[in-house]
Amino acid sequence: MKKIISVFLSVITILYVFSFSAFSLVSGKYSYIVENGKAVITGYYGTDSALSIPSTLGGCSVFAIGEGAFKNNTNLISVTLPEGVCEVRAEAFNSCTALSTITLPSTILRFGENAIKNTAYYNNKSNWTVRPENLGGSGGITIGGGQDTIPWEFIKASKLEYLYLGTVLVECFVEGAYSVKYETTVIADGAFSGEQFKECNLSSKTVTVGARAFKDCVSLSKVLLNGKCKIYEDAFLNTAIYNTPSNWINDFLVIDRRAVASKKDAEELVAGDGITYISNGIIGTKNVYLPESVEYIDIDAFNGKSSVIYGFGGSYAESFATENGFNFVDLNDILLGDMDFDRTLSPNDYAIYHTFVTCSHEMTKYEQMAADLNADGAFDAFDAIYLQILINDKTATVKGDVNGDGKINGDDYTFLSNVVKCSCNGIGENYLKRSDLNGDGAIDAFDVIYLDLYLNGKASLQ
Repeated sequence: MKKIISVFLSVITILYVFSFSAFSLVSGKYSYIVENGKAVITGYYGTDSALSIPSTLGGCSVFAIGEGAFKNNTNLISVTLPEGVCEVRAEAFNSCTALSTITLPSTILRFGENAIKNTAYYNNKSNWTVRPENLGGSGGITIGGGQDTIPWEFIKASKLEYLYLGTVLVECFVEGAYSVKYETTVIADGAFSGEQFKECNLSSKTVTVGARAFKDCVSLSKVLLNGKCKIYEDAFLNTAIYNTPSNWINDFLVIDRRAVASKKDAEELVAGDGITYISNGIIGTKNVYLPESVEYIDIDAFNGKSSVIYGFGGSYAESFATENGFNFVDLNDILLGDMDFDRTLSPNDYAIYHTFVTCSHEMTKYEQMAADLNADGAFDAFDAIYLQILINDKTATVKGDVNGDGKINGDDYTFLSNVVKCSCNGIGENYLKRSDLNGDGAIDAFDVIYLDLYLNGKASLQ
């Protein structure tokens, strides 16, 4: 019995170790995972009060402090992050109640939501900048009973304005308009979320606007962006900017000619003329149509390399696609009638076009380029006729089988009548063989009459 229990415990231990190592590694007092060859700290098992986080773990450079990695560690008083750390993720140091000193590296690029909430640093009112109306006559802060620390609820109620950690704007309670400090490099995730103000000006040094940074700021109607800062997901969701239709160009929300969000329900994305910048994380795995005006695309705008980029030869979009391994379709070489952009004409193209015409669906600029087959500026049944001719012109040569379906009947009469109405001459040698019923080298009303005579048994086809 003891042997069975021993074997059972050994199996459990092996499974536990395997499960743990499959997801996390250990180096000293730290646990970590590896993302793209770099270490992300997931936990700390020491009791140190002053901590300098190492720059490498297991031979991998430390890239990020993971979500909740040090959460509820009440021993920490000070922590220093090494150069090379780019991210402090959500709740990384949340509720480290004794943590009063946090030193960030110059390499920091993203700061997660609630990363230092309920720390001694967060709760220390001297770390917050307040509005003038919240200052007493002597210049001191009159709220909080003169204590050194105050809980979060008092911070919110007192209208303290903003909290910085180095050059990171961690959180801000604001009304009216606001301009961040010139030295601000990072706007933390959720920094302004839910605040009711109308305007915000970012610094030219700001390199990151975090996820949900302005989410639910329903009055926010203007943001001044400077430089090529990364803008993370849902940064402007449910703001006045986001909810104003005129700020959307085709499928993208545009601020200062930058696409900063995309329609979530679009099957593919079309960028309008004039857009110069495609921001981080807004394309995902969708196919995208880009105008020649685009001058910069954030590599993190895409999730993987499955997207197809449609653009114009010689444009920035083409060079970006080539350099980063994306499939590129040159819209200068659009094949008329190729509605699905697969470089061939097929019944699927006709089905797509038929849907547009019969259901009055709005076509994108690029679909219009492929759809106006007779170059009359309209998209109608005549283009559908042209398209059907082109699709069927490959093989069908039987005289009288005008629509190329292998039969000669009333459908051919109707089709030929419409062909003559829209002057579809000169499209395909096989089409000419099928439709020039009287052999005069032209397709006209005489051929329609001739086909009618044939269908009524009064003429023959030779």
